[in-house]
Amino acid sequence: MLSPRNHASLYLILLLGAILFVCGCVNEQPGESVPATTVPVTGTIESLSFYTTEMPPYNYEENGSLKGISVELLELATEEMGTNVSREELQLLSWSEGYQAVLDQKNSMIFTIARLPSRETSFKWAGPIMTAHTVIFARQGSGIEIDDPGDLQNYRIGVETDDAAIPQLLDIGVDESQIVQVLNATLLVSMLRDGDIDLWAYGEVSGRYFAEQVTGDASGIEVVYSFPYVPLYYAFSLDVPDATVQSFQQALDAVKTAREPGYSEFERILYRYLGVGCYRNVTSDAEVMALANLTAEAIEQDAQGTFRKINEGEAPYLDPENPARYVFVYDTDLVLVANADNPASVGNNFQGLVDVTGTPFRDEIRSGALQNGTGWVEYVFLDPEESGLYNKMTFYRLTQGSDGQQYIVCSGKYKDCGS
Repeated sequence: MLSPRNHASLYLILLLGAILFVCGCVNEQPGESVPATTVPVTGTIESLSFYTTEMPPYNYEENGSLKGISVELLELATEEMGTNVSREELQLLSWSEGYQAVLDQKNSMIFTIARLPSRETSFKWAGPIMTAHTVIFARQGSGIEIDDPGDLQNYRIGVETDDAAIPQLLDIGVDESQIVQVLNATLLVSMLRDGDIDLWAYGEVSGRYFAEQVTGDASGIEVVYSFPYVPLYYAFSLDVPDATVQSFQQALDAVKTAREPGYSEFERILYRYLGVGCYRNVTSDAEVMALANLTAEAIEQDAQGTFRKINEGEAPYLDPENPARYVFVYDTDLVLVANADNPASVGNNFQGLVDVTGTPFRDEIRSGALQNGTGWVEYVFLDPEESGLYNKMTFYRLTQGSDGQQYIVCSGKYKDCGS
């Protein structure tokens, strides 16, 4: 809780910021990177106790050192706040120990944790880090088939104590008597292998990692049921001041925002730990081309009106049932004039910016459009829904708007796993 004196100080800071904004003293240019020092230090993040657990690839120990996506993201976010919380300050515990510590202990944080409705009021939250999903594993060749939750009856299902899988299983009607709780994932792998449990509920990526560690063969397990994706967060004990959580959230958002040379530090971390994935696509090449062509024809009839509809996210420029299907438009200087998915980026110039692999794909779009009129480019792009890096294909078309200006209309799709 802030004291009256701190409230007064915070009021003065906010008032000064408002005056600077109105006066135009703070004038961030489109596409300009944000220096780390711009994130205000309003909390005391360095005074917290930090707890984490073995949950690869987000946080885990390797050769005596903590590493992982969430570990590095925490380091960068606290650096953005002007302090320096290093991985040496993190305490590695079992999941149950860490979870209970933040419930019981003041001035603490745990990560990485699924943000579930059953946990909502137990913590203060900052994130998301990524999305992930719990799956139910069976032994390869067990013959167990789960077509709907009712098929889970009479199976012994292993879970880690206090894990997100427990409320998820209960929510789909699994009886509590079927749930076998143990303290760590490696024991669960052994129990599944030896037949002491029939099924194992855990995060898919982390589960395969532990299966490999214990048995030497991650292919010895198979997914027989999948839960919906849930967001992963950093969770603070309830006594941590809101200002601390908000300051950390601002810093986290800054680390996840693209800067020079065109991608974010978050993307760099994902690329190192996960590489580039493929997609189980629901969009065909023909659908992508049809959307770009339809948009180009609309721009030829009414350029400014079409840009407005695109930036407002109207259908068909943004598919309400498949948000990954949308259009975006550049002028021939690569200034973005419309984007149905991210209208906040309109007005930025994207010349020379690259993806995380170093591909200047927007420059390739422009040169291809000016030389050939239409074509395709491939590059790596972050999908915020899946929170991963994927190969993407974009179709482009050069068109002349009703205002006499040339524009490059684009629509893309993530590349199929089989292509």
